[in-house]
Amino acid sequence: MTGKQFKAIREKLGLSQDQLALILGLSGNKAISNIETGFRNSSRLASAVMQLFSELPEKKSLDLRDLLLDICERQSKTSKGGRR
Repeated sequence: MTGKQFKAIREKLGLSQDQLALILGLSGNKAISNIETGFRNSSRLASAVMQLFSELPEKKSLDLRDLLLDICERQSKTSKGGRR
């Protein structure tokens, strides 16, 4: 998957680079920016997740986006509180 394709999928999902980094377990928007500009390749897992987003019908793709964001945000809050 090219950086241009990666970015197009992210934008279609309405995600910021920070949000996508959270979903993919990456360190932040710089990692996403590096993938989108071609400076770095995405992992096979990140490419597979993005491919899944692009192949699902739009409603299911957006539902999956929301579910993943919710789960990731809850996990992030839990880990910051010292509990797992």
